[in-house]
Amino acid sequence: MKPIDTRVDTVTLYHRGATVRRTATLDLSKGAPAELMVADLPLSLLDHSVRARVESRAGVMVLSNVRVGLYAPPRGTPETPPDVQALKAVRVKLEATRDRLAQLKRELGQFAALSVEPRPSPEEGKPPSPSPMFARATLEAMVDDASTRRVEQSRALQADEKKLVEEEAALVRRLTLASTASNVRPDELKKSVTVQVLPGATATEGTLVLEYFVVGARWAPAYQCRMTRDCRSADLQLRAMVCQRTGEDWRGVRLRLSTAAPMSWTELPELSAIRIGREQPPPSGKRGFRPPPQGAASLFADYDRGLSSARALAPVIPSWEPPEVEASVLHLSTGGPSDLPEEPEPSMDEGAMMEEQVVEREAPMKELKKMASRRDAPMPPPMAAAPAPAMALRPSTSRAMAPPRGGAMAASVDAMESGDGLGGAPAGLQVVLYASLRLSAPAEGTRGQLTPVDRRRAFLDSLGALQLSAPFDVLSVVEAAERQGQELYRLSAPSGTSDVRTEAGWYDYVYSTDASVDVPSDGTWHSVPVNTRTATGDVRYVVVPREDPQVYRLALVKNPLPSPLLSGPVEVYVAGEYVLTTTLPSVPPGGDFKLSLGVEQAVKVARNTTFQEQRSGDKVVATNELIHDIVVEVVNNLDREATFEVRERIPQPAEGAEVVVDEGKVTPAWEPYAQDERGHVIHGGRRWVLSVKPAASQTLKANYRVKLYANNELVGGNRREG
Repeated sequence: MKPIDTRVDTVTLYHRGATVRRTATLDLSKGAPAELMVADLPLSLLDHSVRARVESRAGVMVLSNVRVGLYAPPRGTPETPPDVQALKAVRVKLEATRDRLAQLKRELGQFAALSVEPRPSPEEGKPPSPSPMFARATLEAMVDDASTRRVEQSRALQADEKKLVEEEAALVRRLTLASTASNVRPDELKKSVTVQVLPGATATEGTLVLEYFVVGARWAPAYQCRMTRDCRSADLQLRAMVCQRTGEDWRGVRLRLSTAAPMSWTELPELSAIRIGREQPPPSGKRGFRPPPQGAASLFADYDRGLSSARALAPVIPSWEPPEVEASVLHLSTGGPSDLPEEPEPSMDEGAMMEEQVVEREAPMKELKKMASRRDAPMPPPMAAAPAPAMALRPSTSRAMAPPRGGAMAASVDAMESGDGLGGAPAGLQVVLYASLRLSAPAEGTRGQLTPVDRRRAFLDSLGALQLSAPFDVLSVVEAAERQGQELYRLSAPSGTSDVRTEAGWYDYVYSTDASVDVPSDGTWHSVPVNTRTATGDVRYVVVPREDPQVYRLALVKNPLPSPLLSGPVEVYVAGEYVLTTTLPSVPPGGDFKLSLGVEQAVKVARNTTFQEQRSGDKVVATNELIHDIVVEVVNNLDREATFEVRERIPQPAEGAEVVVDEGKVTPAWEPYAQDERGHVIHGGRRWVLSVKPAASQTLKANYRVKLYANNELVGGNRREG
């Protein structure tokens, strides 16, 4: 089955984890297929979170039986494996060729050792012995000719040997490739989703929508505020610091940033009924899951009846019993049974094992004998369908044969416990995922019951359907991908950012990007633009001349979004120039926030004070009046009218002190100021709020008196202003 090409359309990113939405256009003009398959999905997706549907306006198409498996990219048509007999024939020829070469080499050695005997030396006084020249020349010619032919044969055989060696290597390589063509590597594994199309589909076209949840993604808010020169308007850009290691790159997707916890465990509220009338006893117990109905086994009565009828039609195999053997035949030795070597008595564990094996072997035979003795008895199922007797009674330690870890909960119980970053269920809560359960077959011992699925076996079956095999533990690869995504949550967040879930509190909000964005799966932080809105603002110049004559610009910006602004770093620009980076507090929808823009050099403030001490009279009980005059002059050198906030503070008597502080004449009038917005309440705070026209100045005056007994003195001196 060929997978459908899909693309990531939308990603809903939570504070931990994300929901990915894939879409594909389906052409159903020639009819709906029996199954649809989507491949190349990340290994970190949670199997139970997969949802699939078909959106169509021209008919209906219903999907069912969603299955999650493993997938590997296709490798093309594999070569036809060569015949093993051809390789054997090539090797036989190669061996014969090498034997012939060795024989020729030996013959050449023998010819090289053959030489013509020299003429013997004559005896003294006698003529030399006759030595015919023709025979000597003939012998040398024969040796030379034979050696030449064998050298030519050796060269031809060496060429044949080279060809046979190359042919053997090619056949071995083809056999090796054919044997490993179906093996996949761990880095090639992806997940796939297969859905079944129910019969009766009438849609002629539609859009396949596939949604799934992946771990290994998070985000944090960040901002850019670009203000005009007069700070009356500002472009507030919401950005997101996004980090993801899900195993798939998000290219050209619409991003939705949510503050919700996607898998938080919430107990449903129980609302008690309020009735007017006669009092009734409370309910007997807490309502919950109902027990299974009685008589559910009768649902399989038709199946058992049909199976019995089918077995009754099968031919009856007559029973066979081995002939009885006389006891005397067993005693082969004349010395009797005592001459036989004694068998050591089995230990208790071995005896128990042998007894259990004997029972397992004898039970089916007794049942066969009993049923075969009756002509009308139905035959049992073939022995191939029955479970084989246990060959080892000890539990296997092999991981491949181990039962599924956690069964139905293996895919997500760890992800739903508290502290995982997905919301989490309370610790110790056992959660059974319905999507990870399968209905047992009627022939199984758990007929009619939902049993957990072995994830490892399901993954291997999905690869087997693609004619692929994995020479490694596929479940460990999938679990490693899930752990890699979980490790992303331990990564340090960018400086100044905050946890969106903590900032949002009990309310959830979604921020959507105005354009498509790209977020690679590299496990690093990326700044992604979300949207830009124009906000109205105002600027106020704040000065505390008692502490510092510098005047600071304070911008008041209104939140332009219908959703709150979460706490995060904000880069402030004024007239295109970077000013500073500060932290934006959490701002409700429609609320205001303040941004400090630094010192304004075009505004000057000067503060002068005078002090006078006088006695109220010459009586014995007299008081001293400490008179303080404050004069503040504000000079506006800006080219526009500006609003100033001048903050002051007058001393306050301690509790129980015999001191009185009276405010005198203040021009213009000021107002109490306790700086509640800063979280540090002060006593005796005052402030002037005034507007000064460009190239103008204004003088602020204030007076207060401190009264105390004449024989007392203030701690630190009577002069409060210097």
